Amino acid sequence: MSTFKVGETVRYSRTGTVGKIVAFAKENEATFAELDSTGLYYRTDQLIAISDVVQSQEKTRDFRKDFKEEQEKLREMQENAWKNTDQSCEGGG
Repeated sequence: MSTFKVGETVRYSRTGTVGKIVAFAKENEATFAELDSTGLYYRTDQLIAISDVVQSQEKTRDFRKDFKEEQEKLREMQENAWKNTDQSCEGGG
């Protein structure tokens, strides 16, 4: 298998993704580790072990929160768009 253990914090060097290993899978002679931060599997030979101290210093993004905030902004923009009209149905032609 690999030298990593479940619960160990690692970084995928190609994208900078950081997470803790939650599971391993083996396919065609390659070993993959699933990261908790993305739910995706990464080849263990592409991972770098990092300490928890380094990870806590990095800013993590909550994509669900970002998505909800963006939805709220769009909803507000749609509501405000009607406030700037006189509610008439005049066309341009």
